[in-house]
Amino acid sequence: MKCKKGSWSPDEDKKLKHYIVNHGFSYWSSVPLNAGLQRNGKSCRLRWTNYLRPGLKRGMFTKSEEQMIMTLHGVLGNNVQSDYWVGFEAYRVGPLI
Repeated sequence: MKCKKGSWSPDEDKKLKHYIVNHGFSYWSSVPLNAGLQRNGKSCRLRWTNYLRPGLKRGMFTKSEEQMIMTLHGVLGNNVQSDYWVGFEAYRVGPLI
């Protein structure tokens, strides 16, 4: 089967959304075949994660989110360290995914 590339159609979005809501996504490599899509698993995973996932927030940060970012920056600074996410987890309010 040849994988389609390029922009996603509304019909493809609908198929992917319908499949994941009803069946979940334990193995992304099997999702396109089972959902009737001519895409690869990585493409489906990225489309779901970045565009279709319920609860995905778009737009500007709220004032409280801006304040949280400033607070975390004040605590953690600019340095990226191997244990960066360990420090971040203590301040996390909701799920990242």
